[in-house]
Amino acid sequence: MISDTGERITYLSEIVESLKDLGGMAKLKEIYDHIEQRNLLPAIQSNSNWRDNVRATLQRHCSQTKSYHGADDLFYPVYGLNEGIWGLRSYRIDADITPLENRIIKDINSDDKIESTTKTMLIEARKGQGYFRQRLLEKYGRCLITGIDDRRLLIASHIKPWRSADNRERLSIDNGLILSALYDKLFDEGLISFDKNMHIIVSDKLSDYNRKIISINTEKRYIESPSNELMLNMEYHRDVVFKR
Repeated sequence: MISDTGERITYLSEIVESLKDLGGMAKLKEIYDHIEQRNLLPAIQSNSNWRDNVRATLQRHCSQTKSYHGADDLFYPVYGLNEGIWGLRSYRIDADITPLENRIIKDINSDDKIESTTKTMLIEARKGQGYFRQRLLEKYGRCLITGIDDRRLLIASHIKPWRSADNRERLSIDNGLILSALYDKLFDEGLISFDKNMHIIVSDKLSDYNRKIISINTEKRYIESPSNELMLNMEYHRDVVFKR
């Protein structure tokens, strides 16, 4: 079949169009449903296993899968390969907000169980501003690790990741740290964490070369008298996020 623009409709083209229509990222089932609703892919009528081909196409065009062998690297697994949520690498709604942020903000806005004030705070927290960030800046004032105090360089980092936290935890200052960009990335990727004494621990996945350049002080105690809640959240980070 040929589209209105004269291009042949394929599994790949339908996945791309569906992800664009769905805001740049979507659950696998949402991609299936959207392709089925569009009803432009001939295989929907002739092949009862067309969904398997959609999934295979996603994997062939994602460099993080075993099925990738050099095809255009168009898709990425948003939460990892086993979570079933796919994103379109090139898609952006807002230059400062990723498709993931847009998706989360959309989900918050559409949740009738969340009161309006909490919705506003959660959305601001996703955008890196507002209540959550302000309270963490008041608590720490500077990057916990480097001491940098220029607010333009500081990020409000969740300890227990947003996707694993409930709405209260997402706004709790005991589930956050103020970090400069490099250390926020290291922490978010699980390349560093903190032990029970609030000393930094470094993942074996970070090379000796990079560890030396970054010059991480593992002897310093970075948080004095942490709350029980912060300790529990950090334990979660060590157990689930930190790469050993």
